[in-house]
Amino acid sequence: MPNKRLLFYTHGLVGGGAERVWALVAAGLHARGWDVTFGVDFEAPENAGLLPADMKRVVFGQGHGKAVRAIARYLKSEKPAVAFAAVGASNLKLLLAKTLARWKGAAVLSAHGRYDAEPRFLGRFNYASTIFTSRLSARTVVVSDDLRNYLIRRFRARPDRVTTIHNAIHLPPFESIPTAEALAARPNIVLAVGRLVPEKDFATLLAAIAQSTQNPQLVVLGDGPERGALEALAKNLGIADRVTFRGYLKEPWPAYAEAKMLALSSRTEAFGNVIVEALGHGIPVVATRCGGPEEVLRNGLDGKLVAVGNVAEMAAAIDATLADPGDPATHRVRADTFSLDRALDQFETLIAEVTAP
Repeated sequence: MPNKRLLFYTHGLVGGGAERVWALVAAGLHARGWDVTFGVDFEAPENAGLLPADMKRVVFGQGHGKAVRAIARYLKSEKPAVAFAAVGASNLKLLLAKTLARWKGAAVLSAHGRYDAEPRFLGRFNYASTIFTSRLSARTVVVSDDLRNYLIRRFRARPDRVTTIHNAIHLPPFESIPTAEALAARPNIVLAVGRLVPEKDFATLLAAIAQSTQNPQLVVLGDGPERGALEALAKNLGIADRVTFRGYLKEPWPAYAEAKMLALSSRTEAFGNVIVEALGHGIPVVATRCGGPEEVLRNGLDGKLVAVGNVAEMAAAIDATLADPGDPATHRVRADTFSLDRALDQFETLIAEVTAP
């Protein structure tokens, strides 16, 4: 009987897009009959609910050395066919554990963003080591062709071992999306979703909202170290009464159901989960040309793209989108190309490749 044991590993199921995707893929493969164990360094509640109750879980422990030794013991005793790692230093720790355990299975690493968006030393060292890690692992999964080209060009990743699998995104039932008439009748609410950190450049979005001629409301989902500064900026721009900071929401779907559009102002974005989530709820998108959005929106075919940091372009695109939000069914058709089932098919193909004799 073939070995169907898989390990999915990340630091913890905190409230990030990469962690959410990792949990969705692990749960999906579990539902397809794979023997999946989900391993973390520490327990976190934000995305833990995405894992089914009957899935095996293991906590390796905090502290990099402690985690590496615990992962090595797990690999040696459980002998999974494939172990997948995601986020920051997790890739390095899996490779170290594989060496320590002398485990013969396939280690599959992953990259979910660019070097510039990684705040921690070990996370950055992980990118700097790509020339080696992409050769020591069976594959490195990346979330976009843009990120694949970036790793190959900047960090000399081995091209034949870097595989693009676009993120698996949770989508509501098709029947739940609004009609074109219902979307056009919604109030001018612009939704923005993401951590309040410099690379998301919410300052440009706030300035664009202040310049907009459509007098929109802005709803921001997410939290982070820049929240206080952004609240102060909204006040200085005279739009504090039109901006609502709701913080991080485990279930953001009601906000998509109320908004007329989504705006993404990032300086860098390897993929853009929130873009697909918005399209999946039938609402249009304005995003910056910062990597992943061009790929998701097919260079402007499925949404409006503007230059990074350009307030006037962002404001004009928001105005045009609010005036004509388009057909929700068309938006949803594009989102369906990033469905969970599509991603699971690609992961199963990858498993077959890396476990072939």
